[in-house]
Amino acid sequence: MCDSLVQISQEVKNPHLRNLLNLLWSDQSFLEGFRKAPASKQIHHAYIGGLLEHTLSLTQLVKRNAPYYEGLNTDLLMTGAILHDIGKVYELSYRRSFDYSDEGRLLGHILIGIEKIEEKIRQISDFPKDLSVLLKHLLLSHHGQYIYGSPKKPMTLEAVMLHHLDDMDAKVSGIQEFLKAKVSGGSRWSAYHPQFEQFFYTHVLEEPAEPSDNIDKIPFDGEK
Repeated sequence: MCDSLVQISQEVKNPHLRNLLNLLWSDQSFLEGFRKAPASKQIHHAYIGGLLEHTLSLTQLVKRNAPYYEGLNTDLLMTGAILHDIGKVYELSYRRSFDYSDEGRLLGHILIGIEKIEEKIRQISDFPKDLSVLLKHLLLSHHGQYIYGSPKKPMTLEAVMLHHLDDMDAKVSGIQEFLKAKVSGGSRWSAYHPQFEQFFYTHVLEEPAEPSDNIDKIPFDGEK
């Protein structure tokens, strides 16, 4: 997964953003933690390597969805997707059991991530100020709402898209993990999900059989 993520980062064409990502990959101390860290304590991707898996999943969502919309800076969006949760490497404690570090409780992963990016940007002498601001806005706003711990709401197209793709990946993956653990055999309903405050229906419809060749086609587009 890490090799795949590094390969995706090489597709970023902006030289400043690519240099920033390369500096991050060359930081062995960070990379060791990034490979191991969970993405959360219990809500989604809450297992060793979960942060890497979530980040790779988000970059794949960006690759598939960004081309559909005009006016997006895909280099900026992809870089934000890769960097949006890097603070969780230091926010979470995961050597023996999953918990929050002192730094994580006092600062949170968003601020920690901003500090890590600032540290790397200072090593790039000609990194544009406006690009730095736009990139940091992606991290500051990716939770979407103040009540979810986001210091800023998304104010650019890239920030809006990053928030929604990140939120979708976290929620769908979290619900899938919950269903695997909280559905008894033969039941169509999950246990009560305390975060979502609801039950989930788990019955899956069978795939329809392939249509027979002798079935009459339904006319479309004026076809007689």
